[in-house]
Amino acid sequence: MKLTRIAIATIIASTAIAAHAADQADVRVTASVVNNCKILSTNDINFGALDPAVANDRNAQGSISFVCTKNVDYALTADQGSNFDAASSRRQMKGGNEFLPYALAQASFAGKGAGFGNPLSVTLAAAIAGADYRNLPAADYVDVLRVTLTP
Repeated sequence: MKLTRIAIATIIASTAIAAHAADQADVRVTASVVNNCKILSTNDINFGALDPAVANDRNAQGSISFVCTKNVDYALTADQGSNFDAASSRRQMKGGNEFLPYALAQASFAGKGAGFGNPLSVTLAAAIAGADYRNLPAADYVDVLRVTLTP
């Protein structure tokens, strides 16, 4: 019986020791939100029908809608277009074999992103001088600007 009591006491003591042998550790939970920007849509710059008999200076606007990670610095730039004339440093639209110059009021923009739930928009304002189309032949004049958005 004495032996049984000793065995029971040993089991109880080892159980008590095992119950107090617990340990703790921390597990980190992490994520990284990246700086990113996406162009959502663009609206073309359209000067409409130009009448050379009147030949007034014309203005037109297009726009770019985009989103960027909140608080990220962004830069949006328009290139010089597919028909840029390096000799005169002018953007121009092409119609047949003729060219119609135009100017952008601003070709680059910068700011801070507002988050992907809050789209931003910039306006591309352009102008044509009446004297530049007074003697051009009838045609559809076109240029393509490439816009680049970087975070």
